[in-house]
Amino acid sequence: MASLPKEPPEDARKQSFWMPGNYVRTVHRTERSFQACNDIVACFMERAKVEKQYAQQLSQWSSKWKSIVDSRPLYGSLMRAWQCFFTSTERLSALHSSISQSLTSEEGVRVKTWQKETFPKKIFCGFRESYDTNTSFSRAQKPWSKKLMKLEKVRVAYHKVCQREQAALEKEKQANENSEMSQEKKQKMTEAREKATEEKEMARDKYEKILEDVSTYTPRYMEEMEAIFEESQEEERKRISFLKQVFLSIHRHLDVTNNESVKAVYSELHQTLMAIDEQDDLKWWKNNHGPGMPTDWPKIEEWVPPVKKLKRKKRDQKGKESRPCAFLSLFSAKGPEQFADIELTMN
Repeated sequence: MASLPKEPPEDARKQSFWMPGNYVRTVHRTERSFQACNDIVACFMERAKVEKQYAQQLSQWSSKWKSIVDSRPLYGSLMRAWQCFFTSTERLSALHSSISQSLTSEEGVRVKTWQKETFPKKIFCGFRESYDTNTSFSRAQKPWSKKLMKLEKVRVAYHKVCQREQAALEKEKQANENSEMSQEKKQKMTEAREKATEEKEMARDKYEKILEDVSTYTPRYMEEMEAIFEESQEEERKRISFLKQVFLSIHRHLDVTNNESVKAVYSELHQTLMAIDEQDDLKWWKNNHGPGMPTDWPKIEEWVPPVKKLKRKKRDQKGKESRPCAFLSLFSAKGPEQFADIELTMN
C-alpha cells in the first residue's frame, strides 16, 4: 500500500530490513494504509460531487433547449429526433445522479465502516497493530542488535590494529632500506612490527569468535523477524484485497459503457434518429402548409335571402301583451271584496 522507492538506496546494506531499526518502515505501513483509505474516500467523494454537478448540468441543458426547440420551426420526425436528445439526457442525468449517490452512500460509508473495524487504536499508543508489531520486532531484534554492536566494536578494534601493523611494516621497511640506521634501531622496528602483528592476530581471533556467535544466532533472529513480518503481511494482504473489491465496485458504478440503462437510452435514441423520414416530413408539410391543404375553390354561390328580424317596437308591444296586467294581478290576489274597498278609496 505504501509507495515503492523510485531508485534503489545508495547503501543497500544499511537500508536492509535486517539492520537495527529498519523494521519501522513495516510498522509505519499500518498508519500509511489508514491514511491511504482516507485519501481514497476523499478522492471518490470528490468524484461523486463531479457526477452530481454533471447530472445537474445535463438537466439544465435539457430544460433550456427543450423549451427553445419547442418554439422552433422544425416538424415531423426531425423534430421528434431532436426532442429525443432531451429525453435521453434527462435519463442520463438521473443515472449520473444515482452514480453520485452510490459513491457517497455505498462506497464511502463502506470504507469508513471498514476502517473503524480494521484500524483499532490503543490509548496513547496510536494504532494497536502498529504498537504490537513494533513491540514484537523490537523484542526479536534486541538480542541480535546487542551481538551486532559487540561485533562492530571488535571490528573497529581489529581494523585499528591492522592500521598499526601496516604502519609498523612501513617503518620496518624504511629502516631496512636505510643503511645509516643502526641495527639496534632496526631491531626495535622489527619488534614493534612483530608486536603489532601479534595484536592483530589476537584482535582477529576475537573478531572471528564474536562473528561466529552472531552468525550462529542469525538464523533464529531471521526466523523470529520473518514470522512477525508475515503477520504484518497478512494484515496488509487483507487490506489490499478489500480495497481491490472497493475499486472494482467503484468501477462498476462508473463504467457506463456496460450499463444496461445507458445502452437502452442510446439504443432508443439511435432508433429515433434512424426513424427520421424526409418523405414523411415533406408529405406532412405539403398536407398542412402546402398544396395538399383542403380548400374551397371559387364557384357560383346562390343568393339566400336573409331572415327578417322584428322591429324593436313591435317586439316590445308583443312583450307587453304577453305580460299580465298588474291591476288584474292585484285583483286576482286580493279578491272582489277587497277590490271594492280599493275602488271606494280611489273615489
